[in-house]
Amino acid sequence: MGKHSKFKSNDKKNNENSELNSNPTINKNNSVVWLIFIIGFTVILLSIVSVVFPALILSIFGDSEFLEPGEIGPIGIPLILTNIIIVSLIILYYLQKLPYSFVELCQKILSSDLSKKNSLIFLIIILAFYISISANELSVYELNQYGDFLIVEDALEIWPDGKSENVYVTEQLTRHVRMILLVASDEIFDNIKIIPYIATILLLVTTYFLTVTFSKKNFTGLLAVILVIQSSTFYTYDTIAVYENFWVLFYVFSIYLIFQKPKFTSIFYILSIFSKAITVLMLPITIIVTLLSEISTKKKIFVIVSHLIVLGISIGIFQFSNTIYGNVIDINTTEFITGFTTLAFNLRFDILLLLLLLPVSMGLFLKARNGCKNSISLMVLMCGSILVTPVLEMITNFYFVYPYRYVPLVIFFAISASSLLSKK
Repeated sequence: MGKHSKFKSNDKKNNENSELNSNPTINKNNSVVWLIFIIGFTVILLSIVSVVFPALILSIFGDSEFLEPGEIGPIGIPLILTNIIIVSLIILYYLQKLPYSFVELCQKILSSDLSKKNSLIFLIIILAFYISISANELSVYELNQYGDFLIVEDALEIWPDGKSENVYVTEQLTRHVRMILLVASDEIFDNIKIIPYIATILLLVTTYFLTVTFSKKNFTGLLAVILVIQSSTFYTYDTIAVYENFWVLFYVFSIYLIFQKPKFTSIFYILSIFSKAITVLMLPITIIVTLLSEISTKKKIFVIVSHLIVLGISIGIFQFSNTIYGNVIDINTTEFITGFTTLAFNLRFDILLLLLLLPVSMGLFLKARNGCKNSISLMVLMCGSILVTPVLEMITNFYFVYPYRYVPLVIFFAISASSLLSKK
């Protein structure tokens, strides 16, 4: 058994040192890295506590009458064992105790990649496979799947000028971009599911390109798409109109545009808001990612200012339209803590995500400590998408937390996990 130190050449060492020295911003702002990741780890740990002990947080901060705080959840033991194994491998790596063959294999994986052309061909194949196994869902009448579709149907009948005494229908009427797309799907294709399905496919494509943007590696984009497709949460809502992915698509694409076409990113952000107003709470995520990006200071200022203007316009429209949003605010700080318990329940079928959420965040931290600024951004995106739910639970009791609210987390987790397989 050899140790990986034996094959680490001087050239590799010099390259690593040059990479670290070439990014002085990270080296000089280690406090920022520590601050973001301490917050991130806190968010993740609070979330997975309820995976291991489902009743623990609720027994302390909620209704504990029928709860057993020490009872271990169904995947509590597998989660603990998985994290112990992965942490042990990380420690052994840094102690240079891993077998030569294993480390060499890992380095080959990190160094290898596909050409852009071949990667796009594989992406088409993956999408074709996904379409072949999911397209049959388009023929299912949605009311047979979700009773909330009645609310959407009522809203579609009276939108855009109608009014309703049902607060849930009224809330639907304010989501103008979403309503336009649903009406278009129904009138053009005679099937309300078609455009939501197209949006889901475009979300997969956006996931691919955003992953490549972060990792600078084509292969990781394919892996991210595969990780998203295997997600039970994603697959459950991929063809659903009542819980469509318009808001996720527009928001994720707005993040992508920060790095590619910053002047257009706020346009898609406002589209996400008027698809689902919850993305208002994601503005701090966007601002932090913008500040951490490698774009020029001038472009950063433009992105931030344009997003703040969009937020102001959105709030103005909500106020002018006499929406329900101002009437459903009911702040309860206790609900903020109990809001972390919703992840364990809503993502209980996304076993891979639950098992690897903490190890992936640890991987991002290690890469960030080695000078990878994009790893910090990914931690912000991943943990920020988790944090939205507790904040929403704290400021209102109007909404129910359904699994579809975690689709952004599924996307950013897939991107983060895949990006760890890049040396860059």
